[in-house]
Amino acid sequence: MYSSQLVFIENEKIVTDSITVAEVFGKRHDNVIHSIRNLDSSGDFNLLNFKEISYTDSKGRTYSKYLLTKDGLMFLVMGYRGTKAAQMKELYIEEFNRMEQFIKTDVKLDSYMIQNPIERATRWIEEEQARLQLEAKVKEQAPKVKFCDQVLQPGELLTATTLAKDYGLSAVRFNRLLHDLGIQYNQGGKWHLYNAYSDKGYVDYQTYAEGHTQMKWTQQGRMFLYQFLQERGFVPVGQDDRTRESGDVVALIL
Repeated sequence: MYSSQLVFIENEKIVTDSITVAEVFGKRHDNVIHSIRNLDSSGDFNLLNFKEISYTDSKGRTYSKYLLTKDGLMFLVMGYRGTKAAQMKELYIEEFNRMEQFIKTDVKLDSYMIQNPIERATRWIEEEQARLQLEAKVKEQAPKVKFCDQVLQPGELLTATTLAKDYGLSAVRFNRLLHDLGIQYNQGGKWHLYNAYSDKGYVDYQTYAEGHTQMKWTQQGRMFLYQFLQERGFVPVGQDDRTRESGDVVALIL
């Protein structure tokens, strides 16, 4: 998946841009611009198929890039060789053709019709980008959903030993980790949550017949730990052992 749409609508033309071309074909953008400016094509052809515009990068700096029509793109890349280049040419041709066909076809978008073909194509691009963003979000959330389905059991209180097993650690090392991360402290040989977490319903205290009281984690607390630790590079065993064994993680555990 490329960081931008391969083709798009600009001034009622289907175009791509030199930044995307550089990304797709694995070239430096300045080299792509140099190639465009030194093409042997005629002035009329260049006027119809290449348009230099400016853009601002994430740091606020202004640079030049080119918009290219399908013909301009093919003229530019006809000299690119190799299997990968051939595949990318085919991909670009397919995208241009797909967009051209879309503009010619009346397509229903979210239960409404847009008569203007350019507006219809522009709206389709917006919806396609939203769909891709949603797919990425679902993929990002998949480990969390899987963890909830496979691990969390409503109503059950859990010891540190049980939670530590999720991460391949002993209870001693797990408790030390939570202490180092500012979640809990030890007083009188017993663990307690710091004030920032103590009233969230993350733990409960179980008293045994002999009068011994032990802090245990609720399912809400387990979910909190899962999210809190994941944001800091700790994931349950089986999801990504390599992340858990990274240098930062080991430094905290040890």
